[in-house]
Formats: sequence, C-alpha cells, structure tokens
Amino acid sequence: MTGLEKITEKILLEAQDNCDVIIENANEKVKEILAEARTTANAQADEIIRNAQAESDKKIAVSKSSAESITRNRYLEIRNAILNDIISAAYLKIDKFSDEEYFLLIRKLLFRHMQPGECLMYMNGYDLSRMPAGFEDEINSVVYEKGAVHISENSVDIDNGFILKYENFEVNCTLRAVFDESMDNLKDCLSKALFN
Repeated sequence: MTGLEKITEKILLEAQDNCDVIIENANEKVKEILAEARTTANAQADEIIRNAQAESDKKIAVSKSSAESITRNRYLEIRNAILNDIISAAYLKIDKFSDEEYFLLIRKLLFRHMQPGECLMYMNGYDLSRMPAGFEDEINSVVYEKGAVHISENSVDIDNGFILKYENFEVNCTLRAVFDESMDNLKDCLSKALFN
C-alpha cells in the first residue's frame, strides 16, 4: 500500500467514523423527537378525552334535568287535573242535593258571608219556588244582631246560591263564585289528603 492509499484509507475511515457519529446522533435526536411527540400527543389526547367527558357529563346533566322537569310538570298537570275533577264533581253533586240539604248549605253560606246591616237576598226562580216555609224568619232569628235579610220575590239569572245586595255593595254567594274564591284552599286541602 502506497502512502497515498494509506492517507486515502485513513480519510475514509475517519469519514466513516464521522458518519457513524452523525447517524448515531441523528438516531438519538429522532428518538428524542419521537418521545417528545408521543408525550405531546398523549397529553393532547388526554385533554381531548377530558373535554369530551366534561361535555358528555354536561349533556347528561342537562338531559337528566330536562327529563326531571318534564316528569315533575306532567305529575303536577295530572295532579291538578285530578283535583279539578274532584272539585267539579263536588260542585255537580250540589245539583243532586235534596231541598233540605240545599237550603242547609244556603244557610251556612249566608251566615258566613253576611255583612252588618240590612240586605236583599236574590235567588233564582227555582230556588225561590222550593224555599222552605218560614225560611226568611228562620235566618233572621239567627242573624238579627248583624242586621236583617229580606228575600226578594224577584228572581235573578244565576245557577244557584244567592246574591246579597246592601246599600253600597253586593256579595256574590253563587256557588260558582264561592267555589272559585275557595279554589286554592280546596286544592290545598285535597292535595294534603290525597298526595301526602
């Protein structure tokens, strides 16, 4: 081997060694970049999963709340319908009262709603025709300390009950008005009895 060949071989060996070092460094750098990319990708994947889970949890909570609200509203609608049916049935039952039962109810309403002073009591024609004998004297014997009730011979166009007319005001004691006025209390009492 000549001197030139030895120098060339030495240069080639050194170049090969330098290439091996460069390749080794490049391989290490590739491993670092891949490891870093894996770590970043895993972190991003975890973040995506967490965000998706949080979004899913929100949607589930909203759906559950919506379902509960719909169920609660439906329950209240049904409950209210039941209460209205019971109250309507009670109102209709009054039409089936005997004369004695009906005028007992009229007395109670009068005693509850009468104001101090004299008044005219107006009723419909049917109630005037079936009024018990001596009814006006009977009620006045009870309410005489408050005033006096005079039953008008003129009928008014009401379904049932009566209207008390004082000098400056009227008290509507038709059964519909009394039921409507007492509706909240009636529903509360029925709710407690039926649903508690």
